[in-house]
Amino acid sequence: MVDTSDNVSETNMEQIKIILSTLLLCMEFAMKHIASHEGAESAERFKEELLLALKNGDISMALLEENKTFDLVVSKIEALGRPQA
Repeated sequence: MVDTSDNVSETNMEQIKIILSTLLLCMEFAMKHIASHEGAESAERFKEELLLALKNGDISMALLEENKTFDLVVSKIEALGRPQA
């Protein structure tokens, strides 16, 4: 589990955007890896289970107490594996 006690108050907005973009690229890599080793259906199942865990609170969302922030995270994960527009 990720240590959520990290203080990001000294992090500027540009760094946060870079970090979030990098994490999304890592998630996309994981989806492609799962698809190539276990099939596209497994990758889609991974994404569905991840979204279910987020929505059910199985993954601590204490940092995403605001609905707008939570919705943004969920929408980014839902977009994983889709062709870029």
